[in-house]
Amino acid sequence: MEEKEVLKRLGFKEDENLGKVEQLKNYELSYAGGKESPNDYFYLTDKNNIDDLMSAYLKVLSTEQPVLPIFYYGRIAGWRAYLNPDLSTKDKKIRYEPPYIKIHEKDVQPGSTDELIYVPQSKKDKNVFTSADTRIERGHVLLGCASSFLPFKSFLKRVDYNKYSNIINTIPQFKRANGNHSKSHGQEYFEKIITDHKDLQFFYECEAIFARPTDKVPIGTRIRIVEVERQDNNADPTFVKNSDLSTQVFIPNCDYIKSENTVDDYRTFFKGGDLNSLKWKKADTPKNNK
Repeated sequence: MEEKEVLKRLGFKEDENLGKVEQLKNYELSYAGGKESPNDYFYLTDKNNIDDLMSAYLKVLSTEQPVLPIFYYGRIAGWRAYLNPDLSTKDKKIRYEPPYIKIHEKDVQPGSTDELIYVPQSKKDKNVFTSADTRIERGHVLLGCASSFLPFKSFLKRVDYNKYSNIINTIPQFKRANGNHSKSHGQEYFEKIITDHKDLQFFYECEAIFARPTDKVPIGTRIRIVEVERQDNNADPTFVKNSDLSTQVFIPNCDYIKSENTVDDYRTFFKGGDLNSLKWKKADTPKNNK
């Protein structure tokens, strides 16, 4: 996929680029794809030396709190975590619940991503608005398998399936950006680095990236994976230098279905989460209940 096509489907005009996004301003971006390549992600390199800052985060995560929120624009945009299987327990009696925002069904606008992501959907109701109609699904910022590495029950799933959703870790995400298909290096593709090495330890950052402060839908996800080693549980963990498993990428939140959508259509979608702005889906026309 060509870079200009990716940017168009993120709502960027020809004279705009990802380097102008506030959350990405401290990184150099290098596109991994090309005209004949299925890749559509960007490699990220820190513009400044942040070794001391990273070590400070790891110190706190390993001694006080294994998960910390990343704040941006006055909201939780992502998470930093120390994933250490040695500290995990099979019998997790303690449930960790950070502060979360509850969203009521009555406050959800019909035809919006809120309706798709946060409202409980019965599989028996054929009139229900589903991800199969929109190519958008309920994505997690922090990988779902993180509970395998944490010493408490995970807060990743919905708090109450009947009424509410824990939306601090849930985002509307195109299936291509969320999944791990052979021709789609989505978020799960990179999370697999961790799931394939469950005996190792990692410093992990995952952050939903928004083009504008008030946007409702993120344009992608930033993921940083750094291998960590520790001599024993009493020793401070350190980063493994030159590890082949360490990486940092930006994964665009878009789909490449053929459509008549314009840059303005995509921008409208990311700004307000209105699914009607995507021409391949008419959200105001429910399926017939047969």
